[in-house]
Parts: sequence; C-alpha cells; structure tokens
Amino acid sequence: MIWEIVKKQGLTFMRNPQQLFLLIALPLILIIILSVSLSGFISGNAIEIDTNVAFIEHSDEKMQIEKFIEEVENSNISEMEKAMYKETANQYQIVHLLNKEVLQNVDSAITVEEISPENKEEALKSDQYAIVIEIPANFTYDTLRYILLDEGEAETIILYENEGAEMGVSAVKGMVHSFQEQLKLMDIAAKHQLDPTTFQIVKEQMIGEVTSIQQSEPITSKEYYTIAMAVMNVLYIATAIASFSFLEKQSQVFNRVILSDVSRWIYFIGVFLSGTIFAFIQLLIIFAFSWIIFGVTWPLGEFFVITLTIAIAVGGLAVLLTAISYRLNSEAVINFFITIFIAFLALLGGSFFPIGDLSSTFQWIGDLTPNGAGMSLYLNLLRGNDLLETINHLFYLIIITVAFIVIAVISFPKRGQIS
Repeated sequence: MIWEIVKKQGLTFMRNPQQLFLLIALPLILIIILSVSLSGFISGNAIEIDTNVAFIEHSDEKMQIEKFIEEVENSNISEMEKAMYKETANQYQIVHLLNKEVLQNVDSAITVEEISPENKEEALKSDQYAIVIEIPANFTYDTLRYILLDEGEAETIILYENEGAEMGVSAVKGMVHSFQEQLKLMDIAAKHQLDPTTFQIVKEQMIGEVTSIQQSEPITSKEYYTIAMAVMNVLYIATAIASFSFLEKQSQVFNRVILSDVSRWIYFIGVFLSGTIFAFIQLLIIFAFSWIIFGVTWPLGEFFVITLTIAIAVGGLAVLLTAISYRLNSEAVINFFITIFIAFLALLGGSFFPIGDLSSTFQWIGDLTPNGAGMSLYLNLLRGNDLLETINHLFYLIIITVAFIVIAVISFPKRGQIS
C-alpha cells in the first residue's frame, strides 16, 4: 500500500507539466543565469592585479653606503664594530631591496618604472600609476646612521596614492609596510648588538617546516549556484507533496483510504517516502545537469550520503506540512511556505549570495536552516574537505528530520478528527 501511495504521488507529478517545469527546468535555468551573470561576484579564480608603480629616488644609494662606511672608518668605535657595520651596510641596500627584491619580484602583477625627480609632478597628475613611491635624498644613509649608530633621525618613504586604483594601492602599500617592519627588526637587532639576520634564523628554527593544515579548493560561481539552487528548490518538493496530499483530503481520497481499513500511519509513511524519493531524484537531475554542462564533479560516496540526508529531511518536511494542513483543514500554511518562507530560508542559507561572508553570526544562523546546512556540506565537499570535518551539519539534518517527523506525528489528526 505504501508503494501505491508513492506511485500515486508520482503520477500526480506527471499529470502536472507546469509543476514539473517549476521543480526541474526552473532551477536549471536559474543556475545558468546566476552563474554567468554573477561570475565576477563569486569566482574561484584569484583576482588579477595589474599595477603600475612610479619609483623616484633622489640620490644614489651606493654613494650613500660609501659615505656611511667612510664615516664609520673615521669614528672611534672598535675594529670589530666597524667590520660589523660595514658588512651590514653592504648587505642591506635598502632601496635596492625594496625596488628589485620586493616590488619587482611579484611576476608581472606590479610594473615598476623608475623616473627622475624632475618628472614627479607629471607622474602625480597622470592616471598611469596606481602609486608613486618617493625615496627622500640620503634615505639609506640616514637610515643606516639611525639604525646602526643611533644617530640622527630615520627618514620615511613617501607614498602618493591614486584613488582610482584602490586594489593596486592596497597591494603595494601592504608590501611597503611589510618591508618597513623588516627595517624595524633590523633596528632592534642593531640596538641590542645582535646580528640582523638573527630574527630570520630564529624564526626558521622555531617554525621548522611550514605545512598547510587545510588547502581548500576555490568555488566557482557555477558550482556555488548549482548548490544554491538545488538546496533551495528541493524544498518545493515538500510543498508539492503536501499540496497533493491536501487535495486528496478535499477529494475524499484520504477518507476512502482510511475506510478501506488502511492505517493512517501507512499513508503518513507513504507521504514521507514520496517526499524523500522525489527530492532525491530532483537533486540528482540538477547535479547531473551541472556535471554535463559545467563539469562539476563530486566524490560519489560522500555526495550520495549528503544528497540522501537532504532528501530525507525534505521528506520529513513534507509530512510536517501535510499534518499541519490536515489539522488546520487549510492549505494556508503550505501557501505561506511556498510564497514567503522558502525565500526567507534561501536568503539565510546563502542561496542568493554568500551571506555567511558578512559575519560569523549570519553563517551560524544560515547553518540552522535545512538548506543552509545542506549547502555547507556540499561546499565543503567541493573544497576538498573530508565529510567527517563537517559531520555536525549532517547530524543536524538528521536531528531536524526527526523533529519534523515527531511534530508531524503529534499534529496528524486521529481517525475521528479528520473531516
């Protein structure tokens, strides 16, 4: 008898081509539209930065280093200190390191053009450069005197930013600030009479081999919206099953089933299995489409476990909506779910955009929705994470399914209460 109920629900689907279109064709169309139109918003590829930098140096660095060494030679410090200072000065050609080793060592992302001080105003007026870096006169000489001899004042590097190239400016500023932090370490080493390379050596000894704990694969817009539309539209299976069941109540089909001495719990189980089976089929169709068209692939074992768990949760939701509509003798709760509540769950669960990126609180709330928990499971699987790492989402879906069924059992009217 249970199979007959499932078969009857399936035939009802087949007789409603409009319903099939909404449940199957519509999510496929949405996946194509959203993944293409929002490919720049959610992309698995790194953002490419092509930044032009103007580099202005007011005086020759080698001459400044020679001037510093000459000053050290004429000082009254010990020969050992003189040797250390000369070696340090020759090793740390600050401007050269910044220009050649830091800025120009980022493949082709940053292009550094060395310009003369006379062309400074022209460079500042031009939109060609994302940022203009100006090295003051005697910068290296003054810096070495301040760091090694504790004399004078340290010069600062001057940055002129182009407000129309925020990403390039941010990238270059980050590199320059990181370089300045290294200079501060050098200052600390000198003031405590340490070898300037000590910090680097200690860091390497303390850390040893650096191993990435979790290397997640990037998610493309096609992958993201395949999952987003699948977990959102699968909820409509529950409302469709509940609508068909309520229609059977109105047309006295359910009463005839009860009068034929079939337990209402048989019908209850039939509705549950209908929701589970058809949700599972819908998800397989959507993901098969994504595999054929976009090449989205999955580890099959974990994929089927997640998909089956989500389908079971949809089956539980189907019996819950059916039980409540039977108890209230109204389809209002089903209509509310179709028109408002699924869209609300989709928003919280991240089906429209990754709302969890806004804050950890939004992510936590989104994971409390059935579609949000399912989405997190699928996304983590695509990122290459093991299913055991997100097993809490799987357990949550099982728990919420049990809750749906328990509430449905309590709400489902007894034999004499159904009109």
